[in-house]
Amino acid sequence: MNILIKNGRVIDPATGVDDKLDILVEGATIKKIAPDIIAEDVRVIDALNKIVVPGLIDVHVHFRQPGQTHKETIETGSMAAAGGGFTTVIAEPNTDPPIDTAARIRNILKMAKAESVVNFYTKACITVGSKGKRLARIEELKKAGAIAISDDGHPVFGKRLMHNAFKKACECKIQVSPHCEESDYYRERLREKKGEGLLSFSSYNRETSFIKREIELAERVGWSVHISHVSQAESVREIAGAKRRGVRVTAEAAPHHFTLTQEATANNTKTNAKVNPPLRLQKDIDAIKEGLQDGTIDAIATDHAPHAPYEKDVDWNKAPFGIIGLETALGLVLTKLVQPGILSLSDAIAKMAINPARIFGLDAGQLKIGKKADITVIDLEKEWTVKEDEFLSRSKNSPFIGWQLKGKAVLTIVGGKVVMEENSKN
Repeated sequence: MNILIKNGRVIDPATGVDDKLDILVEGATIKKIAPDIIAEDVRVIDALNKIVVPGLIDVHVHFRQPGQTHKETIETGSMAAAGGGFTTVIAEPNTDPPIDTAARIRNILKMAKAESVVNFYTKACITVGSKGKRLARIEELKKAGAIAISDDGHPVFGKRLMHNAFKKACECKIQVSPHCEESDYYRERLREKKGEGLLSFSSYNRETSFIKREIELAERVGWSVHISHVSQAESVREIAGAKRRGVRVTAEAAPHHFTLTQEATANNTKTNAKVNPPLRLQKDIDAIKEGLQDGTIDAIATDHAPHAPYEKDVDWNKAPFGIIGLETALGLVLTKLVQPGILSLSDAIAKMAINPARIFGLDAGQLKIGKKADITVIDLEKEWTVKEDEFLSRSKNSPFIGWQLKGKAVLTIVGGKVVMEENSKN
């Protein structure tokens, strides 16, 4: 059935629209945007006192399928995305086996077409198996449907190999999206080469040095680079300087990195707050907020990383990195960035819709006649408590359980189909 959204405040940063308008959806596309639309044989959705925005886009999620479906599946992850107001996600390639061949790209996209309730894209590995020793067949991965390349939590060890990856990405016109973080695998490689001992988790501080390297290579090749989950003040400064020089660099920040300090780990006892890059100091949070405000950081992405309860319910050193974030991201952005005046409402939506779409070349993130009807309706006044038993994600590893937030997605439409309604979620 066709849909008519009435009486909402329509905000579209891509076009500068901020007005009370109706939106008529016919089939999978937006047919009309205007005041006081009258239409027959439609489902009318009253958006009075709510805002209507382009469907939100998360460019950094882990859905764990194939290989670790006890943590999350494409189906449950996509339901969590819809519950948080997201209509599009881009998944990381660190599945089991990793997404490093054209056949695996085609397979996961086929599964997503059958199981995902939101638009699903995937990154592919930079190197075979994400082991940093030999480039994957990047051209074949792009042709098979990869949206970007990344070795996820394993920075490519060799600078020459990463340089070759940038050159190949430039030839193929595919986004390079490295994770500038340390990993145990990277440290083992470093120890083998330099004889260094493994360092403690608290010393995971090489983020900025990785960012400098990737920016240097992007600048040398003349190609783009998108930096994932920036967490340090020095990193923000490095990215800002590169942008001033004209380097084609963009960056994202995760909600936990602009809301939580390392104190949330309670001296390494609360494993739901164990994440990589780790939670930092207040000065780092302040720098990330400033970077979001001045445009140094272009996008907000969750790094949704589900783990089963028994995997997190262990000693700190044995617990895996990662938290879930799809269902809390919008509430945190509205409560911690928009309400205090750090970001305008339009800027916040831009960082969660049109900017992610632009960075990864997606035809999405805006409300426009003739475009696919991916739409999120938000109640800015809705006050709610984050509750473990209300998560749609298969996993529950969130440090935000019990938090009081204000502002929530209440309706998510993907391709003209309602995939989440607040009164029917539970």
